[in-house]
Amino acid sequence: MENLTVSIIIPSHNRSSSLRRALDALHLQTYPIDLIEVIVVADSCIDDTLAMLQDYKAPFKLQAIEVNCRSASMARNTGAASATGKLLLFLDDDIEALPPLVESHARVHRERPGSAVMGPYPPKLHGGTRFFDVEVRSWWEEKFYQMSQPAHRFTYQDLLSGNLSLDAELFARLDGFDSAFGNCGGEDYEFGVRLLKAGVSFVLAAQAVAYHYEHETNNLDRSFRRSRQEGRSDVLIGQRHPELRPTLHIKDYETPYSVVDKILVAIAFLWPAVMDGLALGVRKSLDLLESLGMRGTWRWLRAKLRGYWYLRGVIDELKSRSAISSFMQGGPARADLGGHEINIDLQQGWEAAESLLDAERPAGVYLYYDQLTVGHIFPQAGAEPLRGAHLRSILALHLAEPLARAIAVNGLPRSAETLEDKPLVAFETYELAINS
Repeated sequence: MENLTVSIIIPSHNRSSSLRRALDALHLQTYPIDLIEVIVVADSCIDDTLAMLQDYKAPFKLQAIEVNCRSASMARNTGAASATGKLLLFLDDDIEALPPLVESHARVHRERPGSAVMGPYPPKLHGGTRFFDVEVRSWWEEKFYQMSQPAHRFTYQDLLSGNLSLDAELFARLDGFDSAFGNCGGEDYEFGVRLLKAGVSFVLAAQAVAYHYEHETNNLDRSFRRSRQEGRSDVLIGQRHPELRPTLHIKDYETPYSVVDKILVAIAFLWPAVMDGLALGVRKSLDLLESLGMRGTWRWLRAKLRGYWYLRGVIDELKSRSAISSFMQGGPARADLGGHEINIDLQQGWEAAESLLDAERPAGVYLYYDQLTVGHIFPQAGAEPLRGAHLRSILALHLAEPLARAIAVNGLPRSAETLEDKPLVAFETYELAINS
């Protein structure tokens, strides 16, 4: 099959040295260099980025575009509009691609055309032991580990634009990233919602690895600013996709659970400057907690501060308590309502059930075993339709007990004639059945 032409789009803002490292890494790609073009969108840069790009010697076609929008979404869209490749590959400017990255993206697109393909980009490790560094590394490693599992059910929050590729035609048809998100972030998640609604599959290309150097400029204070941006972006996502509102953290601030939280939320709306000052003061105690080695308390307090700054972002957009209530009431009461659902009789066998899921791709499933009810896999707003690969994990983790009882009453599935032939889930449920 003919190799695809690839346009690599890198938005950048005042990170000349990081951008140079990203460009240098692209020299070593194993993909044919004549099929690669790189488009750097220098957004509101006042450092030496433009001068560096002018003098940069690249073995691939390199184009620099200067914009002044302070918006990652607009910068990516600008780069895509100038791209000539059939495949768009978005990379952040703090990403150092390993040599197989482009080739891996292209290979997955040949195998699964029309998909949105992401590559892992874990933080570059320098042995940092500060609590925050450990937390960040753990989050990213767990994120990519979960996405790599065959049974993982992708959601819109898995769409990560730091190492992302998709067909140029598909990107144009969906109008790219939503420029209304500006500099508050979240445009990748919103784009993920539209991709899933369009029936686009998400894929993790395990070999399309890059190192992420964001931690060089990442710190606690920046994470709190991001939390505020997340609050703003969640409001925007909920406005564009009301069905997601019950899943957003905004609901936690409509009716806070504890009396203390209710008081703090009320003060945040009435006197935000007072609460901002209090939050900044509490922030200083995190350094003390770390010096004392109190990781559990540090983690709890950091979560509380992140929650507060998230709320401040929500307030930035919705302004009042009544607006939050109106926002939440403008969506469905629950996130598991609606969508195509089917019935499956598991007594027909795991393989038959998986094949039916792959053929139908339902939002939810009512599971039976002959005449006995096993359970209901509810529709999940913002998630991909169910695939056959999801079934055994869901059965083992959430429905093992009712399935075991059904097997004890009705016998093994028709496709499992002997214990040795049964899949793992059948072993687990059979053992539950005979021991109950």
